[in-house]
Amino acid sequence: MRHLAITEYGQFVGVTGLRLVVRDADKTVLETPLSRLRSVAIAKDGVSFSSNVVLACAARGIRLYILDWRGQAMAALSGQHRHGISELRKQQFAYIDSSQSRYTAAGMIYGKLRNQRAVLLYFGKYHQQHRDAIRAVAEYIAEFARRLQKTKWESRENWREEIMGIEGAAAAAYWQLNAELGWLGPTFTKRTGRGATDLSNQLLNYGYALLASYIWAALDNAGFELYAGVLHAERAGKPSLVLDMMEEYRPWVVDRQVITMRSKIKEEKRLDYPLKKQLSNAIQGVMSTRYVHRGKRLKLETIVQRQAYRLAGTMVKDQRYQPYRFKW
Repeated sequence: MRHLAITEYGQFVGVTGLRLVVRDADKTVLETPLSRLRSVAIAKDGVSFSSNVVLACAARGIRLYILDWRGQAMAALSGQHRHGISELRKQQFAYIDSSQSRYTAAGMIYGKLRNQRAVLLYFGKYHQQHRDAIRAVAEYIAEFARRLQKTKWESRENWREEIMGIEGAAAAAYWQLNAELGWLGPTFTKRTGRGATDLSNQLLNYGYALLASYIWAALDNAGFELYAGVLHAERAGKPSLVLDMMEEYRPWVVDRQVITMRSKIKEEKRLDYPLKKQLSNAIQGVMSTRYVHRGKRLKLETIVQRQAYRLAGTMVKDQRYQPYRFKW
């Protein structure tokens, strides 16, 4: 177990020796070595934890996240064991104002579109009866990805709106196909963020919140200012750079897991603790899976960290950012 989420009201998180312990009243529900943890997320109100937990996590570089009712991190506690340096942040702010940052923003959305295509073709292997429809939408999305690659962004005045417009058009086709083929259940008709009432959108939103914690940790390790992004606009309480970098991982890490889960849920349910735990375990499984990265087979969590350092190199050395693409 590398990432622990506490999702039950009234539980207490403490430390006994070198182990983190979760209790519910007088009953111990979980006990795990601190050495196995990378992060702990408090994902339910009414959960309490001791100051010893904060100190133990800080001493070992384990991040402690406090999530709101939407599953979004509202606070993150970390120790002083980080690789960040002030020079990177100076370079980051200068890079954001440069025209080169537009190519990085476009590259991140390019990665997202290519990975959306990979998800469609991945499930297309098991739905041969819909092969033509799936390939048509996959090619439609690929064409938008090519536009992102070919455009000279330094000459585009409204470049941010144009990139987001391309992303939106591709997403509309992607989610519409999911709805038409019933991959996300009978109640899914469109993608809904905040305030979603159907199970599939709730699962997607919860999954994206879990993914954000991985991206947050990787960028924080690299020393970035998380609230200064290249694509998403700066806004109070919005970790723009986290939202930027997680775009390319959303389809493969979250969408694919939710589609798989929905294929096994016969009746509509509410997003309860067992489903949250199931999705959390599935995402942890993906992050622990080894994929090829620059000729080596590495855990995806390691790849995400290396991509964060690669983004730092892009900003410092003025190199072209290359998103990570999954092979279906």
